[in-house]
Amino acid sequence: MAICQAEDADGSLVMALPLAQQLKQRILSERQLTATIGIASNKLLAKIASDHKKPDGLTVITDQEKVLFLRPLPVRTLYGVGKVTEQTLNKVGIATIGDLQDYPGDLRALVGSFGPKLKQFAFGEDDRPLEIGDEIKSISGEETFLNDTDDRKVLRACLKEQAADISARLKHKRLGAHTVQVKVRYGDFTTLTRQITIETPVTEASDVYRLGCFLLGRNKLVSRPLRLLGLGVASLREPSGQQLVLL
Repeated sequence: MAICQAEDADGSLVMALPLAQQLKQRILSERQLTATIGIASNKLLAKIASDHKKPDGLTVITDQEKVLFLRPLPVRTLYGVGKVTEQTLNKVGIATIGDLQDYPGDLRALVGSFGPKLKQFAFGEDDRPLEIGDEIKSISGEETFLNDTDDRKVLRACLKEQAADISARLKHKRLGAHTVQVKVRYGDFTTLTRQITIETPVTEASDVYRLGCFLLGRNKLVSRPLRLLGLGVASLREPSGQQLVLL
C-alpha cells in the first residue's frame, strides 16, 4: 500500500506516519492481516517504500534521504525496468540504482528514449500525476532494446514478462480486459499499434501473451527488426471467468 503526499516538505510525510500506523492496526484487528505501507512525496518512491520490509513494514522515504535510500537497490526496482532492460543495463556494469546515478554516459544509447526518464527515476524524481479516481482505463508496458532485434526468443521473453506484469495488475484491481493491443517501433522510428477485441474479458498472463503473439503474427509486425515492443490492455471490466471468444 502506497501513500503519496503531494507536498514536497518532508514534514508533511512525517505527519502521515500516525495515520499509516492506525491503518495497519485497523487492518490487523479487523481482518487479522498484516500490511506493508510506504509513504513518500511521489508515486515512484511511494511504491518502492510500500515494497520495502514486506510483509509487515512501514517505510517513509523523505526527499532529503531518497538518493541515498535508492543507491543500494537493484535497478529492477525502478518503474519501467523489466527483465530485458535490466539485462541491457547489467551488461555495461549497471546493477544498482547507485550505478545508474553515477553512470556518466547517455542512457539513450542503452535504453532509447526511456533514458532521460530512467535517470530521473534513479534520483527519486517522478512528475507523473497522481490518479485519484478509481477508474483505470488501460494497463500497458513496453521495452526499448539496446539493438534492434527480430530474434523470436528475445521478443517472446519480452512479451511474456509484460503479460505477467499486466495480469498481476489486473488481478490486483480485480479487472479483466476486453481489448489487447501490441505496439512496435522500428529502427526508423516508425511506430505501429494493432489491437483485438474479445467478448469475454481476460485476466490470465497466458491469455494476454497469446493474444499479443496473435496480433504480431496476424499483422506481420516482425517483418524487420524492432527497436521497441509494447503490450497493453484496455476496455477494463470485472472478469466473468468464461471461455474467451475472439470477435
